[in-house]
Amino acid sequence: MKTLFSTIAIIILTLFYTRADAAERPNIVWISCEDISAHLGCYGDPNATTPRLDGLATQGVRYTNAYTCHGVCAPSRTGIITGMHPISLGANHMRSKANLPDHVKCFPQYLREAGYYCTNNSKTDYNLNWPQKLVWDESSNRAHWKNRPSKEKPFFAVFNLTMTHESKIWPEGWAGVVRDLPETEKHDPSKITVPELYPDTDEVRNAFARLLDIITVMDKRVGELLDEIDQAGLADDTIVIFWSDHGNGFPRAKRWVYDTGTRVPMIARIPEKWRVGEQGQPGSVDDRLINLIDLGPTVLNLTGIATPEHMHGQAFLGRNLPENREFVHASRDRVDERMDMVRSVRDNRFRYVRNLMPWRCALQNITYSERSVVRQEMRRLLADGTLKPESAQFFQAPRAPEELYDLQNDPWELHNLADSPAHRESLQRLRSECDRWQLESRDAHLLPESLLAQEEDQIGNRWQILHGQDGDSRTQRLLNLAKVASTTAVDGATLIQSGLKSEDAVERWWSMMALAHQTDAGEHASVFRFGMHDPDPTVRIAAARGLRLAGLGSEAWPLLANELKNESSFVQYAAILEIDESGIDAIRVAAPLIRELGKSEYVGRLAVHSLEQLPTAGK
Repeated sequence: MKTLFSTIAIIILTLFYTRADAAERPNIVWISCEDISAHLGCYGDPNATTPRLDGLATQGVRYTNAYTCHGVCAPSRTGIITGMHPISLGANHMRSKANLPDHVKCFPQYLREAGYYCTNNSKTDYNLNWPQKLVWDESSNRAHWKNRPSKEKPFFAVFNLTMTHESKIWPEGWAGVVRDLPETEKHDPSKITVPELYPDTDEVRNAFARLLDIITVMDKRVGELLDEIDQAGLADDTIVIFWSDHGNGFPRAKRWVYDTGTRVPMIARIPEKWRVGEQGQPGSVDDRLINLIDLGPTVLNLTGIATPEHMHGQAFLGRNLPENREFVHASRDRVDERMDMVRSVRDNRFRYVRNLMPWRCALQNITYSERSVVRQEMRRLLADGTLKPESAQFFQAPRAPEELYDLQNDPWELHNLADSPAHRESLQRLRSECDRWQLESRDAHLLPESLLAQEEDQIGNRWQILHGQDGDSRTQRLLNLAKVASTTAVDGATLIQSGLKSEDAVERWWSMMALAHQTDAGEHASVFRFGMHDPDPTVRIAAARGLRLAGLGSEAWPLLANELKNESSFVQYAAILEIDESGIDAIRVAAPLIRELGKSEYVGRLAVHSLEQLPTAGK
């Protein structure tokens, strides 16, 4: 019933604002950039050269606690365009294409229905099958608010600046971005203060200097976009919001849920006529916790459109604001070809991290990421035994199932306090909040990707899987099993035994994974052998993992090789991932089939990496 009333309210407001005079509604411009943390002068970076963004901050409000829902572009932008946590939509795997349920719209659709001209220039990168013609009036590298059909029509325009992408930190990418940047504006590596997370070497210093250079170029482009608004005489009618989609492109920043990956700069300039109370006063600072999934609801609120109930985001500007957030949440699942599962909750002081697959190290080998000069430098020092422990810990497995950081005293999140008796209350409070969030959002990624895709094919979308009948209790069962699997605790034995007998393949999968990672895995060989005959290939692959960890991998290699023939690319992925993580013996058995997988996309990348592990004579 609530959803019905909310829908009616939106329709009424839409009809009203469609007829309202354009002067009664603000124009809104978003300027987003890629892959930067708060490397701006207005955020206190002494080496940054960002006069236009610093100037924007003096004209408006600078947010100090803005966070994204994921530390990498596609899931982050999925959260922004829907106003929802991607884990609820089953859209948190990198470059996945989840179907939207009927009741979920990309938020610009509401603006267009209310008479706004909406443009996007030009990145989308949503992990969704989305209705392009309904979302944007134009989405291209030519899209611009200047193209609106009449000057009276209000506009919402997005400009996505890509020159700060991590690939532009690499020497070959940097050269193209800074070709017109005067030498006097390039940054001196010798003046860089390297964060304690990274080794202080010439290569790392040079990489940080290149990052600051491309940020300077980005700042100039921001200035050009602001000048266009001023020159058109629209500054008094246009709200401008600048933000980055996630943290910078260095290891354990981008792609991760720590502050380095999720804390972003955000600045809003609000003309006086559109300010509500003290909001947006020139030169002000706002310390509220904000998640970038709040951006869409905020734009809707500023334009007088009610926030749909299904959105997890909430408005932080305009009238009738909800209570301030107590927590912000973030998540990580498959990133490119490597699988992981991490959930995080942050309040004003502490960050809690839940590693649901701690058997994998934090910095896995991801083909694209390995091109990072900083990552290469870290691996070089790791190999010769000179990488400092603060950095080396992220290459080690297993990881702790839970992490807790005091951001006030440990801003780089290097010292895990999860086992500290003095911090037990904070741990329990944030652990409970993580439970509540995963359960309430119906975390669809509790299903392994192959089963997630299979159930989507049956139902129509991934959101519905855990929102249908028995969805709440099923989510609870899966979360319980996932938490057991992430530890070596023996008190999960009853859950595991029950899950192994379940008709739900997902429960059997988690139970098999949990059993495989118990300290006494070798005592469960008969269970793994039985699991090799499970009707679901995903469960069979998990059973093969159990046999490997029980020291009986030779029994598993033929099955894993055979699963590479499966028609489902998701099953192929699960099989090649297990083969790759199993090492040379498994790869040698499967090599003839691995060579047939091709060399493109994520299955292909794992195939290439697997074959590279073989001695030359065995390839």
